[in-house]
Amino acid sequence: MLRRQSNLITPGFEALLHDHDLADVEGVYRCATGDIITQSGSTEVRRVILGAGATAPTLFIKKYWISRPQQLWSGMFRGTLFGCPKARREFHNLNLLRSLGLDAPEPVAIGEERKVGWLVRSYLISKGVPAPTPLHEYIRNFLPSLTGDLRKRTRRTLVENLAACTRRLHERHFVHHDYFWRNILLSHGTLKHFFLIDAHKGRQWNSWSDSNARASDLAALDAPATHFFRRSERLRFFLHYRDHRTLDDADKALLRKTLRLAEPMRERQLRRVLGQGRARPA
Repeated sequence: MLRRQSNLITPGFEALLHDHDLADVEGVYRCATGDIITQSGSTEVRRVILGAGATAPTLFIKKYWISRPQQLWSGMFRGTLFGCPKARREFHNLNLLRSLGLDAPEPVAIGEERKVGWLVRSYLISKGVPAPTPLHEYIRNFLPSLTGDLRKRTRRTLVENLAACTRRLHERHFVHHDYFWRNILLSHGTLKHFFLIDAHKGRQWNSWSDSNARASDLAALDAPATHFFRRSERLRFFLHYRDHRTLDDADKALLRKTLRLAEPMRERQLRRVLGQGRARPA
């Protein structure tokens, strides 16, 4: 067969997707409702609310398609012909993160369309996090509005809870590889859970000893942090992440590696976090 489609729906979502014509590749690509969150020449992320009222489920639909023949060749070993495509990797990683006891959106469905074996269209549907706030918006917009003891307590809670989340992630040998503030969501503005999104680059390592992989995640977090957090807070984050009271030789080596990786990213990540406005330094 020259053209082949495959679709996989998480049990419990079949009726919902069939009722809204989102159960296959054709239906997903026909969808024109909801809000476009991001869009490029070959990708789109759309937020769709299925129904009315406070209990109506919110879904996020990611679409990937081939817009130029060159993409087929450049992605030959990354899913367009061989290997695991981006949507399938993220579907697997979201399930894996949840199975490891970490917070991540629930994957709802995945689909692919191939022509003569080449991947030309794919999609991933995931369930929306309730009342989401990206971490960078929380740090940029909400933290500066606090004053006094509340500001101090909230900053400490954020530093320690995020460090604990990162420690759990790495203790389970999973490295996100895109662990920027924008890919961490809070729900209802609380600091109890950190939902990890855009996990298609993530992988589970066989050994905790891979410091390069862990340092890359830590560097992504630290890249814009110099503008918003004091040096003592950044050190508290690292010590809490390592679950140590003081730095030992292994801590110092990992910290040096983290800072070396973070330095080239700082300017770009700070621009992304600040957006159009300016934030007040800590």
